[in-house]
Amino acid sequence: MKTSVEQLDRLDEKLKVWKREIPGLDVPTEGIVERIQILAHYFDRSMDETLAEIGLDRRAYWLIGHLRYQGPPYRSTPGQLAEELRLSSGAMTNRLDRLEEAGLIRRLPDPSDRRGTLIEPTEEGHAAWERCTGAQARREALIASALSDDEKDELHGLLRRLQRAFPPEYASMKKHRAEQED
Repeated sequence: MKTSVEQLDRLDEKLKVWKREIPGLDVPTEGIVERIQILAHYFDRSMDETLAEIGLDRRAYWLIGHLRYQGPPYRSTPGQLAEELRLSSGAMTNRLDRLEEAGLIRRLPDPSDRRGTLIEPTEEGHAAWERCTGAQARREALIASALSDDEKDELHGLLRRLQRAFPPEYASMKKHRAEQED
């Protein structure tokens, strides 16, 4: 299906110029990549606004989210969290120290390992994560309402296929970036 003239935007105009300047350019592929990058930037900005409104930072949000993913009682060892978040043990310790000081997590003795520690969110940590997740989900639903349910399902499947086209080692690049944050 062709895009109507009314639906064209600035990126379409840039792609036209790029096609003129680079005759062999695969315009649809460039358009897909550019739009995904633009959307990623917009979603990041939206999340930053939500986090600021709630008073959380991304590191706290993701760590508590990983604990929530465990299911009740929402506990994990620092080592497991470091592996899941792709952080070094030193970066994980720094993050846990900050979150504990902020009252968002607590360290508990691990009953199955006398020397071990378990991490769990505090009531304040649970509440902040839930407020942030709810607010961001409402923002994202509003944005996604531009698509029908069928279009959302189709786009989700297409993006999954693109994601799987990358080699597995690309996923490990996130670890290096995450460690630089701490």
